[in-house]
Amino acid sequence: MSDQLRAMAAPSLFPLDGDLRLPGLEAAVSVERDRWGTPRITATSLEDLWFAQGVVTAGERLFQLELFLRAATGTLSAVFGELTYDDDVFTRTIGLNRAGRRHAADTWTEADHAMHGRFRAGVRAWIDAMPAKPIEYQLLDLEPELPDDAAAYASAFALLAWELSNNWETELLRAELDERLGRAVTDTLLPVAPAGGGVGSNNWVVAGTRTASGRPLLANDPHLQVTQPGIWLELVLRAPGYEARGVAVHFTPGIFLGTTPHHAWGATNVTGDVADLYEEQLRDDDAAVRTVEGWAPLTIHEERIAVRGEPEPRTLTVRETGHGPILTHGVAGILHTRYRPLDRTYALRWAGHDATLRPSLAIDVAQAADFAAFRTAILQVACAGQNFVYADVDGHIGYQCTGRHPVRAAGDGTRPVPGWDGEHEWIGWIAPEDLPWAFDPEDGILATANNDIQPPGYPHLIAKDFHAPNRRDRIVALLAARDDHDVASMLAIQLDTVSLAVPPLREHLSALEPHTDAQREALASLRGWDADMRADSPEAALFQAWISAIMTRLFAERMGTELFAAYQGFRETFLCRALPAMLADQVDADALRAALDDAIAEVAGRTWGELHTLVLAHPLARIPGLEELFTAAAIPFGGDSQTIAQGGFDPLLGCRPAVIPAVRAIHDLGDLERSASVVPTGVSGNPASPHWADQATLYATGGSKPAGFDEPSAATLTIAPG
Repeated sequence: MSDQLRAMAAPSLFPLDGDLRLPGLEAAVSVERDRWGTPRITATSLEDLWFAQGVVTAGERLFQLELFLRAATGTLSAVFGELTYDDDVFTRTIGLNRAGRRHAADTWTEADHAMHGRFRAGVRAWIDAMPAKPIEYQLLDLEPELPDDAAAYASAFALLAWELSNNWETELLRAELDERLGRAVTDTLLPVAPAGGGVGSNNWVVAGTRTASGRPLLANDPHLQVTQPGIWLELVLRAPGYEARGVAVHFTPGIFLGTTPHHAWGATNVTGDVADLYEEQLRDDDAAVRTVEGWAPLTIHEERIAVRGEPEPRTLTVRETGHGPILTHGVAGILHTRYRPLDRTYALRWAGHDATLRPSLAIDVAQAADFAAFRTAILQVACAGQNFVYADVDGHIGYQCTGRHPVRAAGDGTRPVPGWDGEHEWIGWIAPEDLPWAFDPEDGILATANNDIQPPGYPHLIAKDFHAPNRRDRIVALLAARDDHDVASMLAIQLDTVSLAVPPLREHLSALEPHTDAQREALASLRGWDADMRADSPEAALFQAWISAIMTRLFAERMGTELFAAYQGFRETFLCRALPAMLADQVDADALRAALDDAIAEVAGRTWGELHTLVLAHPLARIPGLEELFTAAAIPFGGDSQTIAQGGFDPLLGCRPAVIPAVRAIHDLGDLERSASVVPTGVSGNPASPHWADQATLYATGGSKPAGFDEPSAATLTIAPG
């Protein structure tokens, strides 16, 4: 069956060599490929470069591109029917589609529109010329339906920003826990301190004083939700005025993260608090909201959502106050797989409603001649703010926090606030020049891992909910341990699965008095464990299962089903802050023993990798009969949310990894041809392509491939004006 389906997919393959004629080009463009299929696009003008990038992106990732645009605009149900209706409702309620329209109209410059317009023209040129529809369209009986205007693509930027802006979930959960369990319990379970949830990333840079070559090394492994194909598309882009290599996203031109011949850069999410919930008081007729000046009319949006198989769209009424849209549902789980209705009226104020990213920033970043110019470029990043690290061939390294972070008249953004008193408004943004930054530090190390980056005595508030510092502390310790780092040592750090969260808990838990032989054996194994979450570790499996069982035993009944499901998404907070505090204050030993029995039964002698298997599957793999074709890889996977080698999982979906390094990249500024990278599967989104999953084994075994500019060409396609 899979062979027949693969044969169906083959006619839509993008050509790797030969000649392709397309209207819209000014001059011929060369698309070379290395043995891994990485496109190296060379054009004689920037306009043709962006056009050709659009052609190649559509050729490799057309269905993925359309799906992401639909997710961003709340139009998935036109394809998937009732299955995605709740997702569309949530997207339309928070207003990513409306934000995209505003951003394209108000914040995109002429340069942005010109650049992105050429990219979209390339996408359209391939759709018009492709010899066959990608197999997804054949199986779903659909025609490609991508918008030609900029608004939907600006919504895609908003969706990316939204996925990195999750503090509102923390605020909401604190308010709900306050009401159910009391504020004192909430402050234990969800403390206002460095411990957050959601997706993250690692990046670091070391100066030449710490490397074998005497030149800087830069490493980046951004953590994103598991998808197939992955969000990143590896590319080399060349035209007069622009030369860069790295990863791009499928909805915009240019290189997002990577290197030029002069400098390299990487990014992690700041996890700044850029979203606040305002509890609102509505008039009895639900047509106005109470403000400090009196009643103000609500803004009403009538959203029309097409649902496949239904003759007419459904109408969703979205109400909006001066703070933002009124939410009707909260979310649960890292992957937001569950929605729950809200019993209070909360409006969402989010920085991403104002601005996110603009396409032409990719040019500004690549053209920077030094760190000062690089700072100027990246400080234009609005939402979601990113921690950028920088290194150049002249030997300099640097760090810059970016993003629009609100200044509040009162409050710290950790709980919902009254919307009617006028005392908690956003009154501006932290000035870009006041955001943390560093240049050529004396110790030669700069590293971030979604940790608290606010220096001691910092006069502004970027956030109070950051990720725990465990990953960052482990990175710095490994970097500081030697002064002869090279690409291999950087990769070894990226693959490290030792968890600094384990020892404090192990000390308390392993001291438990056992009542059975099975408990005694389990506790002895944990006492001798090295805290390494490697895939072949049975101790890691037991530890993880025990933590989950403790969480369930102590709080599932007390919180209730929906609230506990939401709290499970904050496993990092429970692991790193709540449970250690509770154990120090003593937890009922019988409950801990009962949870240990639960864990022993669940694990049944299996290793962490057997429980924690990374499945890289296309969305259509959920359809019976299509699993084999659309599953690119199933990999026993190590790590968790607290290890450098990220393997965070959504407890609502078991132990399957949900957040992983979407690319591992290391740039050697002593010789960029020594640089290395790897993605989880491959360049292509077509299961008939040899590059659909050809990097999976490399990724699974901790390997990498060359990532310089001049890898030998294995195939060359010429795209000429037609």
